[in-house]
Parts: sequence; structure tokens; C-alpha cells
Amino acid sequence: MDRSSFKIGFLLSLALLTQGCSTAYYIFQAGRGQLKLLNRGRPLDEVIKDPKTDPKLAELLKQIPDFKKFGEAQGLKATPNYREYVKLDQDAASYVVTVSNSLKFEPKIFSFPIVGSFNYLGWFKLSDAQDFAKGFSDQGYDVDVRGAGAYSTLGWFQDPLLSSMIPLSKTGIDPSAMPDLLNVVVHESVHATLYINNQSTFNENIASFIAEKLTEQYMEAKGLTKSPEWVSYLAHEKRSKEVRERMARAFRDLSAIYSSADADPVKLEKKSSYLKLLQEEVKFRRPINNATLIQFQTYDPSDQGFQGLYERSGKSIREFLARLEKLKPSDFGGLGCEKQCEKFKSLIDRL
Repeated sequence: MDRSSFKIGFLLSLALLTQGCSTAYYIFQAGRGQLKLLNRGRPLDEVIKDPKTDPKLAELLKQIPDFKKFGEAQGLKATPNYREYVKLDQDAASYVVTVSNSLKFEPKIFSFPIVGSFNYLGWFKLSDAQDFAKGFSDQGYDVDVRGAGAYSTLGWFQDPLLSSMIPLSKTGIDPSAMPDLLNVVVHESVHATLYINNQSTFNENIASFIAEKLTEQYMEAKGLTKSPEWVSYLAHEKRSKEVRERMARAFRDLSAIYSSADADPVKLEKKSSYLKLLQEEVKFRRPINNATLIQFQTYDPSDQGFQGLYERSGKSIREFLARLEKLKPSDFGGLGCEKQCEKFKSLIDRL
């Protein structure tokens, strides 16, 4: 049994011995899905040299070692990740389910041995994610199911590069693919470098912040800030930022409604009207509800004190990480991952 298979077996055994049936099945499908990916991986060099490989894809894959080398030079942990490529037969690496109270921004927390707790769960099969979400929806919770192009196993396994990590347009690989892929590789590499148990919002915010900084630094270092790839990437980012800002405003507006003295039926009516207008305004593909807005908060890299810490660190990601590594789960006190990221600002300001 190789090292990766041993770790999968270890986690499965631990789950089966210590947890209930639903958790055991979740760990089982996670292990099964991970093992399937590991078995389908092809070395990058092999894929690059394959005459059947799209030349644009081959060119992207050639740059992966350079992406990793750049990140490691800035303080990210050197890992054996992204040495293999997996062509998926679905449009996402996993399907993420978030569950929330319908009249509070209060996500359901899912806890596991060793790795801690999360305010979301990822499933390898869409049908599993939908079945899981339906169970909570039937109980009156708000649920959100979204596809995720990438994920990190936090160093437990050798993560392959997935086809879902490469953005596509109607005509093939998107013009923004190079900086977009760089951003994803850095984001996931941050998780392998710095991870605080039970703080999923904090972990995702930090990874998003560092990925933004290093993506821009890489493009500047390579003299690519006027390239078509960067121009296309910035256009996508501009749209994403506008949506994030609007979702953050919706979070605040609905929070005010939920904390008002109105009766619950009135709150629900106001919520429904607000979300209907929001849906039309941002032209979002999937239904927006409390769980959707919580996901936006979880991945929001806007300033929660990170920029100030970055500047106090001499704009050095290595020093920035060194300061963050002083944090321990106990430093957060009652701030579990169900709390929103602005709550972390006072903690960051002390570093």
C-alpha cells in the first residue's frame, strides 16, 4: 500500500471507529473520490509531450513548476503537489454544500477528527451533494450547492492539477487562464503552508488575500502586466469584485432585517423580496439565499486587517506568513468558523 492509500485508509478507519454513520459515509466518499483522482493522474511532462494535448493546455502546464517555484521563494511551503494532471469527466472537482438558518446568518458546522470543523462540506459527486442538501432544505434550512474547481488536502496527499482548475470560455481555454491558474495554485498552496483548525473563514480569507498579492507580483516580475492574459484576467476580477461587494452589502442589509423586531413571517417576506431583486441585479446563475451569502463571506479577501499586517510586514509575504504562524486555534476564543471574517480584524491588528 503506498503512502497516499495508507492515509486514506487511516482516515476511513478513524471515521468508522469514532463517528456516526453519516460521517462515516462522508469520509468514505471523500477517500474514494481522492483515490480515484490519484489513480487517474498523469505526469505533467507526459501530458505536455502528448500530441493529442491541446497546445494551449500544454503551454499552461509547462508553467506550473515556475508558479510553484515563485510561491516557494515568497515563503510558501514546498510540496509534491501539481506534478500530475487529471482530466475530469465533470465540470468541477467537488460540489460544496453550505447550510444556514433561514432567518440568521448562522451556518451549520461540520466537525471531524484531526482536521477540525468547517462551515461547508465538499462532495465528489453532484448527486451526493444534492441529496445531502435536500435533507436540510426539507427541514427549512437555506442551502447552497456550488461547484468548486479546486481544493487542498492540506498536505495529506499529493494533490494533482485538475482540468477544472483551468477556466474555459465558449471557444476553449479562456484568455485569462494563465494568471487565473496561477492564482488557484497559490491559493491552494497557502492552505498547505498555513492552516488553523476550526477557522475555515479565516483560512480561506488569508489564502485569497495572498493569492491576489502573489498573482500580481508574478505578472509584474515577468513583465506581463500589459499582456492580453492579464487584461482579460483583470476584467474578470473587476466583475467578481463588483459581485462580492454587492453580496457583502446584501449580507449587511439582510442582517438588519433579521435583527429587527418584525415577526418572522414579515422578515421572511422582506427577505424574499430583497433576494428576488438581488438575483435580477447581479444575474447570478444559482438561487441566492443565506447560505450563498455566507459562502461569499467565507471567500471574501477584502480588508479585515490583512492589508495593514502586510504593510507592517514590509510587504513581504514571507514575513506576513511568519506573523500569522504565531496564531493558534486558542487565540480565536469563541470565534469559530461560524463567525464572520470582520470579527478577526482585532486579532490581526495585534500581530
